[in-house]
Amino acid sequence: MTTTRTAALPVVALLSRLEAAYLAEFDRRLLDSEFCSLSFAHSRNVLRHLGDGPQRAGRLVELAGVTKQAISQQLVQLERAELVRTEPDPLDQRARLVALTERGERAQALVRQTFADIDDEWAMLLGAERFASLRDGLDDLLERVGPAEPPDTAC
Repeated sequence: MTTTRTAALPVVALLSRLEAAYLAEFDRRLLDSEFCSLSFAHSRNVLRHLGDGPQRAGRLVELAGVTKQAISQQLVQLERAELVRTEPDPLDQRARLVALTERGERAQALVRQTFADIDDEWAMLLGAERFASLRDGLDDLLERVGPAEPPDTAC
């Protein structure tokens, strides 16, 4: 059911509003935890990429699709919070690996649980069947449009 309030909005505006609501709820829940300094950006850009083991910082930049400066700033914050540590790369002593600490592993588990909890609550709001249909539709659309490619800036 589409309301007149949102009927004229492009899908991207609806998705953007939902993302903002999701991020606000995610951050609110983490503020109430022992990981109050952790943000959605930390979890999206760094923590999720360390689940299978240490990664080079440069690889985190590639995986996250953000700037080297953004990853560097986040790594400083995450190291201060004792969620990650850096160590020499045994294959290349010039490179450093980023790894989760025990505290970082707990934070990663909380992040995953928080995602699941918010998804479950949104499914209850929309109805499980409609929520599953929405997820399937978004997955299908994403598969059809493909990954975001930066435009060629030459005009």
